[in-house]
Amino acid sequence: MKKFQLASILMGCIVAVTMCSCSGVYEYFFDDDNGFASDVNGFLGQFNDSSNEESYEAHPKIEVSDYYTIPDNPFERELSEKEIEIYNLFCYYIEHYELEFDFYDADEKEVIKAYKAVIDDHPEYFWLTKGYRYTKTTLGNKSDIEFKPILYGGSDNITAKEKELKSKVHEIVSQAEKMDSVYERVLFVHDYIVENTTYDHDAASDGGDDESESDPYFESRTAYGCLINGRAVCSGYAAAFQYIMKELDIPCGRVSGRSVETGELHEWNYIRIGDYNYQIDVTWDDATVSSDDEQTERISYDYFLITTEEAKLTHIINDDQNIPECNGLEYNYYIYNDLYFESYEFDYAAYAIRERIYRGDTSVPLKFANEYEREMAYYDLIENDRVFEIEGIGRHISYIKGNNGLTLTINNY
Repeated sequence: MKKFQLASILMGCIVAVTMCSCSGVYEYFFDDDNGFASDVNGFLGQFNDSSNEESYEAHPKIEVSDYYTIPDNPFERELSEKEIEIYNLFCYYIEHYELEFDFYDADEKEVIKAYKAVIDDHPEYFWLTKGYRYTKTTLGNKSDIEFKPILYGGSDNITAKEKELKSKVHEIVSQAEKMDSVYERVLFVHDYIVENTTYDHDAASDGGDDESESDPYFESRTAYGCLINGRAVCSGYAAAFQYIMKELDIPCGRVSGRSVETGELHEWNYIRIGDYNYQIDVTWDDATVSSDDEQTERISYDYFLITTEEAKLTHIINDDQNIPECNGLEYNYYIYNDLYFESYEFDYAAYAIRERIYRGDTSVPLKFANEYEREMAYYDLIENDRVFEIEGIGRHISYIKGNNGLTLTINNY
């Protein structure tokens, strides 16, 4: 950290504040009133020990586009010009591993807001917790902020772990880029994360109240935990997905909220493909199915590129977020693969099931416009045994009803 000394003749008011902003497992607990603030490397720079000779070191010239991306449709948080400058400086110094910051003539609300935005946008800075400490020094009508993020596990092994994570992300991106379309790339990443990650129930049970440098489950809340350790809670799944999307140049952010069913904290993503936004919940698509005292893992697509309206059937979205309205339909998994039905009719459902079985699928998911139509399909196909009238269906089947009330999956044996 670059230090700047006050001349001994100065009189001021110094206030030390510790903002240990511990999030839940899935949610940020920053108080917007605490805000975010100003320009790195200038802390009281016009003074030094022996005279009033200026010792302020100008910070580097950074273009807005270097770190902060202003989207064509600004669906993320809005930052002022000053906050964007601070945001970029945070990123510049974080990437050079200088993790204590002095802000000259700063407002702490601007600094805190910029730091929160950095954390939200950059899952690759996985070693930074959402906690921070700062000291505010006021001289007349000017204030200076000494800001220190709280690091997970201190500063040991950051570079080695960062290199390891970047290598893994590069490997996944290289495979995804072989796909012919954006849809296929997103689907590949979704499936990769689901197939290679185990949900960390211990970390989830811990509750995440100690997201700090000593949190034993911290890594499971990060992209590193998801992609390197292969264990994560929802925030780790969401961070990993966001990181890879970012490297694929697909606009992506994270959404925090709760489960409608349980009220538990939760985190997932939104992305933009073409002219439309979609929500996607990779964690809940890493499904566990229980039957006859056995549990099996499967990939679900119930939450693959859905609308805000559909997400709200199962998710409560926190109000304190500037996330886009997601109303895209084209790339929803079921619509894209001709598995979506406005209303249930046996002949159409039977055709979709038969076609998937002919191509070798043993599991056929169907989606309906509402729960009533889904139940009509359930009673006709399952309760009335009409599923066995479909060519290619074997003597034994199982079924899964999606928690969103819209899907019915037929498993053929």
